[in-house]
Amino acid sequence: MTEREQELLSAAAAIDAACLEQAAAAVAEGCRELSCWAGIFSRRLKGVSSKEAHTFARALSLTMLGHLPARPATCPFCIQYGRDRSCSGCGYAATHGRCDEDTSAFSVFIEAFLELGRIIYQDAEVRPVQMHEAAAILGESISMAQARAGRMAEDVQELSPGQECRTMHLMLLKAMYIEDMIGLLPFRLLSSEAMRGAQQVKDALRDYW
Repeated sequence: MTEREQELLSAAAAIDAACLEQAAAAVAEGCRELSCWAGIFSRRLKGVSSKEAHTFARALSLTMLGHLPARPATCPFCIQYGRDRSCSGCGYAATHGRCDEDTSAFSVFIEAFLELGRIIYQDAEVRPVQMHEAAAILGESISMAQARAGRMAEDVQELSPGQECRTMHLMLLKAMYIEDMIGLLPFRLLSSEAMRGAQQVKDALRDYW
């Protein structure tokens, strides 16, 4: 085990079981909510016209981003150490920098994440795509996002009490889930700038945990 891995393990091992369970429950709830929204988008897709496909793609993308586990409520470290905003004793702050510092791992990630949301929200580049092709692109994003959210909900609920360093596992699961879901956005209906923004988020995720 490298020195860095030992630091992360020590930070994760200090998390109380109750804080971990609270974070895992919040992640699972977000997954279930996203799955429900995916069902709504799937049903509404049938009535979408070619002129509405781009707006639909943006709405779907923003909904997917909005339900990813990037909030303090989904972080066991924030739950345990962030109540008074002092972050005293926080192992994540010790290993990645305080989340409110401009150069910390979380700040770099969340700035890229929010910028991607801004790009998609303001995206005005309507690509010339036939409706049958747009419907296929959107349908694939919806179904794959719903399936991935379902798997993530199951994964976090299966963090058994006897599992070695469950907090470490949860943080890794979150990073992989966020990256996977961003990869499922309907980029073929969005601007090239959105694709570049997504890559910046993925790059930032390398240091997320």
